[in-house]
Amino acid sequence: MEAKEFIRLYRAGRTEFSHVDLSGEDLRTAHLYKVNLTAAKLCRVNLSSASLCRADLSWADLTAANLSGADLHRANLRKANLSGADLRRADLRGADLRGANLSRAKLGESNLDGANLQSVDFSQASFS
Repeated sequence: MEAKEFIRLYRAGRTEFSHVDLSGEDLRTAHLYKVNLTAAKLCRVNLSSASLCRADLSWADLTAANLSGADLHRANLRKANLSGADLRRADLRGADLRGANLSRAKLGESNLDGANLQSVDFSQASFS
């Protein structure tokens, strides 16, 4: 699915997008409150400065995604693949990251206050 179609459907009231493929799309600054992207393919997607508050991204593939400055507070990222993702300055307060893969992720200045980090893979992640 292309970014324009995705945004059009979301604005029309659709919030269910599980298993959608938006790989490589540009969704920077999008406001996607409570959107369901369970098991979505979001490799290399640009979500910089996007608002994904309370979004369900469980089991999503966000490999090498740009989430810098994104609002992910209280988002469900359980078992998500965020390997190589850019999460610098991201707001992850209260996010559920149980079992997520954050290997090689960039996490400098991200806010992880109150996030559930149980069984998260932080191997080779950068916090600077």
